Amino acid sequence: MKSLFYSWMVFQILVGIWLFISPFILEGETHLAANSMIFGALVITLSVATLFYEYYRRETPEREPLSEMEHARQRV
Repeated sequence: MKSLFYSWMVFQILVGIWLFISPFILEGETHLAANSMIFGALVITLSVATLFYEYYRRETPEREPLSEMEHARQRV
């Protein structure tokens, strides 16, 4: 399941890169080029942020929430 997640993130990063560089390759109109570059940068930024978030979440151990009785015993 994780390999599918990382494959999807790589795909999103590649799409973001294409959106960002496509105005230079296809030589489109100026206002459309700016729109493509902005959304490309946004897609790249969100994809990389998601990868870092998942990596950080995987590295930190997960704690199970305490029930109220266990929490009360620990306080005493």
